[in-house]
Amino acid sequence: MSLAFMRPVRREDFDEILTLAKQSGGGMTNLPSDPDALRARVNFVAESFEAGATQPGREVYMMVLENDGKVIGTSAVFSTIGLDHGFVNYRINKTVHASTQLNKHIERRLLVPTHDFTGCGEVGALFLSPDARGGGFGKYLARTRYLFIAQHRELVADPVCAELRGWRGPNGEQPFWEALGKPFFDMEFEDADLANSALGNQFISDLMPRHPIYAALLPKAAREILGKPHDSAIPAYNMLIKEGFHYRGYIDVFDGGPLVDAHIDDLETIKASKVYKIVKITDPGEVPLQLMVAGRLTTFRALRAPARIDGEAMTLDQASADVLGVVKGDEVRAVAW
Repeated sequence: MSLAFMRPVRREDFDEILTLAKQSGGGMTNLPSDPDALRARVNFVAESFEAGATQPGREVYMMVLENDGKVIGTSAVFSTIGLDHGFVNYRINKTVHASTQLNKHIERRLLVPTHDFTGCGEVGALFLSPDARGGGFGKYLARTRYLFIAQHRELVADPVCAELRGWRGPNGEQPFWEALGKPFFDMEFEDADLANSALGNQFISDLMPRHPIYAALLPKAAREILGKPHDSAIPAYNMLIKEGFHYRGYIDVFDGGPLVDAHIDDLETIKASKVYKIVKITDPGEVPLQLMVAGRLTTFRALRAPARIDGEAMTLDQASADVLGVVKGDEVRAVAW
């Protein structure tokens, strides 16, 4: 059995990524199940890796997790978001109404449209095939993104954010969209999500409410899920919080899902990672697993495997060196698994 490793998306991965997109159940803007929208995204990602950027721009660096020659998962780093039309979401503010005559003090939540994350980096598009869950692969997909950022620090804007899918009912109910999205966008959620994937987000700024909205005016079902992630996104949300991201009351304009953010230097994986020089390529013996990355852009590779660390020196086996594309004397960035 070959080693599971991560690498940049290739155009020839399209069919397998489409299969994953269809397994996602919808709601992932960056992994659309529409073939035309997805093909355009895959092509754009491939072009991003090939462009050789030197600073944050519009590039999207999506990677795949390959195991036994099969693509089983995806995750991505967005260099900068919102450069074309702005990146819009709601911030949940608290407002207070008081009346001395009635002796009333009432706190209310207010949904305020913002562009607070325009110009930030983003991590997203994390999806793992249901058939591959349970082997630590979700953690693999998530943490590799941060090591990619560490390897390409000049290409990713700071801070970085992450959006999570909002809550849906067992029968696909979407209370937030029905209450606040559909009346303004005049379309079904899937159509709006596809338009966002295929056309960009200009139409969001054009059609969404331009003024703050009192949450109290929304149906109870919508109020109760503000900032609540989709059941399947809860593990990803927990990983983000553990990594150093914070939820500060920002939510998605379509499904009300939470948006979290962090400064790059505060991410635990990046803080704990170090660069080592390969001094030996041989069996490292009984040693802990490391998550290791090497290469840049099109040659970037990530691998979870045993490696011996002595100070700033590393020993790893030939199979691991082959996957990473390194030889004795090369450098590898690694963090304890």
